[in-house]
Amino acid sequence: MHYWNGSYHEGSGRPFTLVNPATGETTGEYTLANAADVNEAVASAKAAYPAFKALTPGERAELMLGLATQLEARADELAELESMQTGKSIRLAKEFDVPGSIDNAKFFAGAARQLTGLAAGTYWEKSTSMTRREPLGVVGSIAPWNYPLQMAAWKIFPAVAAGNTIVLKTSEMTPGTSLILAEAATAAGFAPGVINVIAGDGLEAGEALVTHPDVVMSSFTGSTKVGRRIMELAAAKGSRVHLELGGKAPFVVFDDADIEAAARGAVAGSLINSGQDCTAATRAIVAREHFTAFTDRVHRPRHRTHGRRARGQPD
Repeated sequence: MHYWNGSYHEGSGRPFTLVNPATGETTGEYTLANAADVNEAVASAKAAYPAFKALTPGERAELMLGLATQLEARADELAELESMQTGKSIRLAKEFDVPGSIDNAKFFAGAARQLTGLAAGTYWEKSTSMTRREPLGVVGSIAPWNYPLQMAAWKIFPAVAAGNTIVLKTSEMTPGTSLILAEAATAAGFAPGVINVIAGDGLEAGEALVTHPDVVMSSFTGSTKVGRRIMELAAAKGSRVHLELGGKAPFVVFDDADIEAAARGAVAGSLINSGQDCTAATRAIVAREHFTAFTDRVHRPRHRTHGRRARGQPD
């Protein structure tokens, strides 16, 4: 299923099977979006733009707060679906993904009222100048599969807070919570077409979105290789891009570090979200005098008895 113009639609592409990565269980089937569906979603966003742009910052802020309320009411449903479609722990979904997304809605409700201009240099006594911030139009965003709800929030909320309309392409593997977000936006009072969500593969739906003549800005989070391709496609029509690419994060342990805390931090930093994180600690750079103690602590197994820490045993 896909969501544009305030309602659900079947896709026109090929069939796709959804799988829970934690269990291998099939959780559903749907039809992917293709270029024809992208055209429908973008047309919906374009039609909604003039009226949405005309709203005051305060009116957009109230819509964002209403969306936060809708998401709070569906928090348990969102957490369960986020866990199922990604394979991540239900605890992470309940304690991080969902509350973080709700908080982002509230944050950007406040940010919607802060679209201030900047004074510019004035070199003639009979005039003055300033920078005025205005929305661009239809934004096309492409999100990855590791944080589906959070990524949807990070893509959608700043765009609409500034007065743009948006078409979000989710990963074909994780569309569920993004679709609920779009549905919740309609329930909160967003006009049909302001927030649209499609799911499809990159070569067909993704490229169709980036190259669409009515999409004035493309936002992408994912690999450097694909980011370069998106930059190339956007450059051909002169549209803007926002890219968050790759990631190779070092974990640095200095000579004054608490080794116990450093080891715990390194393990958590590399394995959070099942290790599927662009800021995951992928290597450690350790002060020479702490190298052995650090590596021993990182690799030391935990001792458990019936799910509880064994008494007298190291952690």
